[in-house]
Amino acid sequence: MKAVDSITRAIAASISPRMRPYWALRSTMGMERRSTISSSFGAIMAPTRASAAGRRKGRMLSPPPLVRNSRAEGEVAATLRVCMFVINTVAADGRVIREASTLSAAGHEVFVVAMREGSQPVRDRLDGFTVLRVRRDPVRRNIESAAPAPGRLARALDPLGLAWGLADYWVRALRQALALKAGVYHAHDLVTLPVAWAAARLRRARLVYDAHELFTEMGRLSPLTRAALRLLERALIGRADRVITVNGSIAAELSRRYRVPPPAVVMNCPCTAGQRFDRERSLLRARAGVPREVPLVLYQGMFMPHRGLENLVRATRSLTRAHLVMMGWGALLDPLRELARTEGAAGRVHFTPGVPLGELLTYTAGADLGVIPYLNVGLNNYYTSPNKLFEYCAAGVPVISSRFPELVKVVEGLGIGRTFDPERPEDIAAAANGLLDDPAALAAARANVARVAPLFTWENESAKLIDVYRAVGA
Repeated sequence: MKAVDSITRAIAASISPRMRPYWALRSTMGMERRSTISSSFGAIMAPTRASAAGRRKGRMLSPPPLVRNSRAEGEVAATLRVCMFVINTVAADGRVIREASTLSAAGHEVFVVAMREGSQPVRDRLDGFTVLRVRRDPVRRNIESAAPAPGRLARALDPLGLAWGLADYWVRALRQALALKAGVYHAHDLVTLPVAWAAARLRRARLVYDAHELFTEMGRLSPLTRAALRLLERALIGRADRVITVNGSIAAELSRRYRVPPPAVVMNCPCTAGQRFDRERSLLRARAGVPREVPLVLYQGMFMPHRGLENLVRATRSLTRAHLVMMGWGALLDPLRELARTEGAAGRVHFTPGVPLGELLTYTAGADLGVIPYLNVGLNNYYTSPNKLFEYCAAGVPVISSRFPELVKVVEGLGIGRTFDPERPEDIAAAANGLLDDPAALAAARANVARVAPLFTWENESAKLIDVYRAVGA
């Protein structure tokens, strides 16, 4: 993956003294920014004997007492100013939105340092927290449909643009973070951990590392890139006061690999506020243009490589009655449309844009099955438990999925659907047909989904996040 390779080379550049000339050669920043980044990262990278000893013991280190914000008292013992970092626009990142709004509702003052796309404002207020967008997002996510398609030259230069975009984000984000004088700096994923750690050390604050995935095991990483990412994570994970992640498999792997205490697990479950979603009232069918009598298999989310979407489209030919609805956006949209045409399945594959997070489950509820066809291209995919798994459950939709550990634990373990081999389109179709052509089996799966849906809500998971912050602020 050229883009990831470029980004991780930039990461390596920030932590390796031999690579520091890269910044001077590649950067077009003013002298003030170069001075800021070199002095800041230089100051924080000098390890003390105590911290080195702490890493050898596999302990998470605590920096000096945090800066407290006395803006409000009430629901929590101490109000914290929290600064989060994320390398997207926040608009479609459910985990970041849920965590930030939860902490805000608990009485903390929360800022998210992010990127912007299209006409998004530099400063924004969202669900009780403040978004500070410090630069344009170099990744074209198609969140705003008016975004122009990149030309051939732009695509060729894309890896360099991504690397520069990340480096520039680090500089701008660090300056913004230091100005906020937060008591806690919260890194969403590995690529923001260096800047969060820098800010926490320079402000003598606390550090939370939120591993949304097993980043070092993402698909198509080169050996050099993978090694650089592992060195980065090994160097910084033990310096966090708390580490949280999305499921037990990733928590166990991080603990085993880096000899740190097992991270707290905060799953990617949606907010439901106790609401039940009605399949009959859903607008999904009308949006996709599919008659009521035709069963719907739904994939929702990004159209990205390694998610098995090509095999999912191929599987449509073998569905006995069902049609496939692809609801989302991403780089593979046009290739998937073309594949559906060449496979002779264009009339049974319906593409529709994604919907706002606040409306998503009302659309999801209109499906007969939800599908997760990810490919086993590395441990990150193999250990996946994506948002859509819990969104399908919350909407009352049975699930068919790849036969991977965390998915098997929920789908087969709780009897809410069936699993398949994602490399074989005919196996995907067999899993769907096995439920849709067996009314008793489908009814049983629906009953089980209704029974377990209350387990997979943010109302449950948010309490775990509050516990983490209670410990951090103690």
